[in-house]
Amino acid sequence: MDCAYGTLRGSKAISRPLGNLVSKANSKTAAAVQDIYRPILRGYFAIVALYYCVMSVSHFWYFDGLALLAMGGVAVVAAIVSGIAFYQLRKTMPARQVEHRQLSVNLLMIANVVVALNLNFEPQKMTYFIMLVMVFALASVNFRQSLFSIIVACGALMSFTGQLETAAFEGYAFLAFAAAMASLSITYLLRNAIIKIANARLDAVDQLEEVKIVSETLRERSLSDSLTALPNRRAFFERLRELKAKAAQDQIHTDVVWLVLIDLDGFKSVNDIHGHLVGDLLLQAVAGRLNSTKMEGAHVSRMGGDEFNVIVSSGQSKDEIAQWCNDLLKKLAQPYSIEGRSVRISGSIGCKQIDHALDMRSQINQADFALMTAKGQGKNRAVMFSAEHAKQAEERYAIEEALRSANLVNEIELVFQPQVDLERDTIVRAEALARWSSPKIGTIEPGKFIQIAEDSGLIGGITLMVVEKAFAELKSWENPIPISINLSSHDLISDMIIDAIIDQSAALKIDPALVEFEVTETAMMTDFEKATKNLDRLAGAGFAIALDDFGTGYSNFNYLRTLPIGKLKVDRSFMENPGDPMTEKVLFSLAGMARTLGVHCLLEGIEDEVDLLMAKRVGANAVQGYLFGEPMTSAALHEAVIGFSDKQAERRKAVG
Repeated sequence: MDCAYGTLRGSKAISRPLGNLVSKANSKTAAAVQDIYRPILRGYFAIVALYYCVMSVSHFWYFDGLALLAMGGVAVVAAIVSGIAFYQLRKTMPARQVEHRQLSVNLLMIANVVVALNLNFEPQKMTYFIMLVMVFALASVNFRQSLFSIIVACGALMSFTGQLETAAFEGYAFLAFAAAMASLSITYLLRNAIIKIANARLDAVDQLEEVKIVSETLRERSLSDSLTALPNRRAFFERLRELKAKAAQDQIHTDVVWLVLIDLDGFKSVNDIHGHLVGDLLLQAVAGRLNSTKMEGAHVSRMGGDEFNVIVSSGQSKDEIAQWCNDLLKKLAQPYSIEGRSVRISGSIGCKQIDHALDMRSQINQADFALMTAKGQGKNRAVMFSAEHAKQAEERYAIEEALRSANLVNEIELVFQPQVDLERDTIVRAEALARWSSPKIGTIEPGKFIQIAEDSGLIGGITLMVVEKAFAELKSWENPIPISINLSSHDLISDMIIDAIIDQSAALKIDPALVEFEVTETAMMTDFEKATKNLDRLAGAGFAIALDDFGTGYSNFNYLRTLPIGKLKVDRSFMENPGDPMTEKVLFSLAGMARTLGVHCLLEGIEDEVDLLMAKRVGANAVQGYLFGEPMTSAALHEAVIGFSDKQAERRKAVG
């Protein structure tokens, strides 16, 4: 400690900055004191100027000749100098200049008394010096200047004491001494009090500055995403408000502004496969590419998860923004090197030119609709919101609103499509399908309202209603026909929905062996671990599991082995071109995978005898399609089951 202390004291490099800091602190205090004194001095100079203006006029009644010239002259000079000082102090002046002006005025006031006593000595007029001493003590800008003025005033007073009698001399001498001491004390105390006020003001200003800095720091943090350092969701909406306010002020020359919504494709798989740390590093890398690719003046923000927004306000045309989006997609699709791993993702983009006259929230929804369209068209592409999209979005909104207010018990009906076992040549199961007829907008295609229900989070209620109605139908059938029910990705990862299904089955005493749940590969990928856990729960309760739309998703043999599935349903899209030789080869491979896994293979989309013949050739166990009936009511299904054997016998007779 001693060594450190000695080094500190002996170091010029350290002592000089400390001295500078003290000097700066003193100069700040001096400036603050001067600022406090400035209105006091202006008032002082104004009163002095007014007083000597009046005195200049009054001298004409009491003096004449040289006496008038002397008294009037010194009074006029005092009035002019005071008036000039009053005018100049309307603005801040250097301390030394202020001191000079006050000293000049003080000396002129003393000169007025000295001239008056020389022209007409009256002892009582010597009290003016005492008054001036008190005035100087109150109005002086610093102690040095006050001391000098007081000494000059007292000296002037003492210069006239020789004309007094001894007793009067002693009285005036004592009075001058007392006035000087009192004035100096007042000067010192008043000066200290004002310095304390100045320091308190400086502290308050410093604290206010600190508060402003902290406030600005907190504001910046509140507008910044902690992971990527990009502006966050709040900053995005604040930027939109700024642009809208600017447009309101400048309605004629409003710049073209584009809203660009970006969603990463395949990001969840990166998290699932490599972990969230790699996912976070990937998001930071994506943020870097967005920043490096953005247009001048563009505002890039992270909305949360793998969603990013860009506001482009530099007036690009539709073609220019489309080209920029395509370049950005290429940039995002380039491999990322994360923790020694090569990671690949892509992005989907939805664009909308902002109309500041319209509601901003609805325009964000329109850009989001364009983004969903891009994802629906195969991802890794950019879609510009158009008039056609506006029509689709309006229809979608109407369907979603109708779904939210729908009475599902009355509006949802079930139909059933048979599934035929090729070996036994009989209907062995029926898929339960929901049909919705809304009193507001009429009958809606199943694929349309189911997708909207999934996107808007309403699918859970529809699923439970379908399960409830399907279980009720199954319970009412005298000769139960096994049924299959579809589950969405939302249903698969919802413990509440899985619990409700199992509880309903137990409450109605439904034989779980009669019920099969169909899930898609893409639905599984939403949260594979959670979905697998809930499928295991359903399988453990005795329900059968089928993998729907097989061949259109991941078709990963390793994860297929871990799932409790008993059936693969090959998607109907493979039957769209049965004349293509490759079609049969692909179907044969898919059926072979089912055999390898030890599960049944059902081929969808069987519409004629040619399709049926191919299904048999590739080794499918069962089929489903319009050849055996369109989706039908419960009563029609039972009639189809009863009459199926006769129809099949006639078909075999016609073929053979």
